[in-house]
Amino acid sequence: MTRSHQEPPIHLGSPGEEISMQDLQSIKHRFKRLSQLREQSVRKSLNPRQRVFLDLLPLLFHSNFTMLPGFISPTTPAGIPEYNPDTQTLNAARQFASNFSYTRAASHSYPIEGLFLISSIGGIAFSEASNMDIWLCHQSDLSPGAINELQQKTSAIEGWAELLELEVHFSLIDSKQFRLSQNTPVSTESNSQTQHYLQLENFYRSAIYIAGKSPAWWLVPPHEEANYTHYLNHLITNRFIPEHELIDFGGLEAVPADEFTGATLWRLYKTLHSPHTSLLNLLLIESYASEYPKTEWLCQDIKNAVYQGSFMTTNLDPYLLIYTKVEKYLQHAPSQESLAFARQSFYLKVMGPPDTTLDAATRVSRERYIQQIAGSWKWPASTIDELRQIRSWTIQKAIAEHVVIVRQLTHSYRMILGFTKDHTLPNQENNNNQKLIGRKLHSFLEKKPGKIEIITTHSEVHSKENALSIVENKPAAKTNGWALYLKYVQTTTATDFEPIQKSRTLIETLCWLVINGLYHKNLLTNFNSHSLKIPDSELRSILRQIHLFLGHNFTFDAPLDVYQTQKTPLHSMILINMGITDNERLCVMSERRSDPLSYGIDRQCFIQTISSISLSSWSEITTSHEDGLDGLFKCLIDIINNNPKPLSLKSVKFVCHMPNRARDIIFRVEVIFSILVKLFSTPQQNQSPRYILPGGTSFYVFQSVNKTLSYKILTTEQLLLDEISRPQKQFSSIHFDQAVLENTPIRLIYSMNKPQVIQLFYYDDKTNISVYIIDEKGSFYTQQHTKASISHLLKHYATFLESIISRTLLENIAVIEYYEIEKSSDDIFSCNPVQLNRASLNQELTLRITGEDTDDGIIYTIYCNEKEFSSLDYGNKVFYAAYQHILQFRSAKSNYPVHITDIDLPLTAFRINTPAQLQTIHYLNYKQKIEDKFNV
Repeated sequence: MTRSHQEPPIHLGSPGEEISMQDLQSIKHRFKRLSQLREQSVRKSLNPRQRVFLDLLPLLFHSNFTMLPGFISPTTPAGIPEYNPDTQTLNAARQFASNFSYTRAASHSYPIEGLFLISSIGGIAFSEASNMDIWLCHQSDLSPGAINELQQKTSAIEGWAELLELEVHFSLIDSKQFRLSQNTPVSTESNSQTQHYLQLENFYRSAIYIAGKSPAWWLVPPHEEANYTHYLNHLITNRFIPEHELIDFGGLEAVPADEFTGATLWRLYKTLHSPHTSLLNLLLIESYASEYPKTEWLCQDIKNAVYQGSFMTTNLDPYLLIYTKVEKYLQHAPSQESLAFARQSFYLKVMGPPDTTLDAATRVSRERYIQQIAGSWKWPASTIDELRQIRSWTIQKAIAEHVVIVRQLTHSYRMILGFTKDHTLPNQENNNNQKLIGRKLHSFLEKKPGKIEIITTHSEVHSKENALSIVENKPAAKTNGWALYLKYVQTTTATDFEPIQKSRTLIETLCWLVINGLYHKNLLTNFNSHSLKIPDSELRSILRQIHLFLGHNFTFDAPLDVYQTQKTPLHSMILINMGITDNERLCVMSERRSDPLSYGIDRQCFIQTISSISLSSWSEITTSHEDGLDGLFKCLIDIINNNPKPLSLKSVKFVCHMPNRARDIIFRVEVIFSILVKLFSTPQQNQSPRYILPGGTSFYVFQSVNKTLSYKILTTEQLLLDEISRPQKQFSSIHFDQAVLENTPIRLIYSMNKPQVIQLFYYDDKTNISVYIIDEKGSFYTQQHTKASISHLLKHYATFLESIISRTLLENIAVIEYYEIEKSSDDIFSCNPVQLNRASLNQELTLRITGEDTDDGIIYTIYCNEKEFSSLDYGNKVFYAAYQHILQFRSAKSNYPVHITDIDLPLTAFRINTPAQLQTIHYLNYKQKIEDKFNV
């Protein structure tokens, strides 16, 4: 864009000084001439078919003609001031409609105020593959319906451009709203809530005027930039120029400090996933911030050149201006890493990314251009040759670049935090998007065990490795760990080579190489381990499954909105027994007990190791390695506790490659997980279910406490019975897995469990009568009675239970149900309801235990029928005294069990604090405790 014509300088006076109206018109003409030169540069980069788009662009919004692209209706807002189509435009229109003729409408209303091409579209870096961002500026008083039609029209024209292989994006701009920061367009290069003024500066620096009103900014001379609003009002008030000829987007006279904070964070955010296209802009904003509050804007350099008349002789390429400012800024930086990277970014912008195909003439022209820049800025002699090698980057180069990028990102992040501290008012509220971007940056840059580091430059690797070596540390090493090499490396020779990646676990290594692009279906992997045996076929399968899992579920660049809420895991992959082969113990077949969690007579658990991959809503990948059944259950409850609700079974994938056991293990684990999801993924109103399953020789009891699922390990069946007998805060049904209490009727009776109902079951095995009670909250009670009468036992328990629920503490219990348990010849239990004769419940002897709290403990009072026995009279022998009295009622002082008919004790006797905690199991346990004292 270097030209040879120099025009004389123009000076517009300050208020009170001379201002030439002819000079104002000359300034407008110069800016429009600069736009024409940039548009010509764009046209050179397009093929003839694509140039038609630029030919027709203003006409499409100046009139509504049925046959032209983008037509919506005759009433769609149309009309651009100061626009008349030239012959080239009219000929282009006739390609679509041979009968097209243009007649200038006699109208003073022009709904479309201006059309501008935005960004570096007119520079050396533009090609037919570049995006075109277009501002379509309209009047502020358009109705919502009119704006909707304009939106439809721009969408239709974008579709037409796509047919021409052009990527075009329109932004509808209301200049008045924009000036108030209410309608800043959002693009891939910006965010309206974080960088209004910096977008405005970019517009003034790079916009190509197509048609319409002239930007008012053109007519504010450089020396009055700090007084933009006042000077513009002076021009309009004194009628130096008609206001209706201008479109005012505002000035850069009072850019707030937090604009630099927001813009820097946004650019950091974009740099994470496209460093070479974003880092130069990041450094530009950093240089601007370093000059604050007297920022030297690049658009001012362009304005100076226009006013001085040198815009025809100065290279005002938008991207070159950015590079030049950044180069000057980084010349004083303590490290030259950023400068080298800035040169690399500029080279890639001019020459295009490695997969760009340029024609020979364009490539030669741009190479020559780069050589000129390199010479003028005295680049090191080797720089150009090194930059040409970008097209053959290896993973080592990408990793090295990543280290530099992360260092620069960290530096920029710390710099902007310091800038914010120095320049932002303490009480000023942070923009929401700034907070979200800050979370994104912290999430990406934070390093922690098991988290997979995503190489920012991994997409630049165009030279795929054909073979890799995965090597476990030697057994004698101080720490466990794995290393990834690009060579054929054995454990014995590993120390002679430098790995490209180290990790604590194998799953971390596998996940890292997949997500960073090293995996491909023909990859050869040399695996060396002293602790694991993974056949090549299994390793290939694991890598393929990880690749599919990440490909289907992982998003590299999550929408910013996801950082509005707390980070949650979304998808998980659990690999069971990775590298564990079937040994002889695991191959023993069992007909009676085939559960892979508790197999055979020895109750072996086949779950030995768990390797997991978790994908979060914040685009984080984390891995973990756990051992045994505890490791599996830890993974499962973490998923249920932390994943969004309702939980989908499809959010977790289970993988196992053990030759003889994989299918059984996966099926069993999937069943367990589905039950856990059903019971615990959605909170149940006023209920807290329990799930019990065997694992090895132990039992695992799952229950949610305070909305968090956890489990207990119980090593014996008696401990399990103790556990299900515990009082509960709310109704707790129990769901038994297979082989739990399998030879008892307990599984059967819990299948009939109901909230707020007390259920009594009895089973007579001809020797003993076993009584089982499940109370209103699902707590379990059992007692065996020897040489007892069924009718007598039922009468006794019914009297006791109805006595305690008749008082207010348990008045919400509706009924007591009674069942007889029977056992068939093939050892199958069944239940039948039993109806009691209510009239027979009156006891010949009533034994009621009461008490009250004192400083010295509970004072007991025992009522045997009407006879009273108190601790005040008998001390700690009160129960013995009552027992001696009871014996008087028995013939020959027969020694058969004493049964309590009622208990009315203070809460402290049950070791609870509130009446809401009280349940039937407390009374039953206390009843048995007292009866044991009587019946010793």
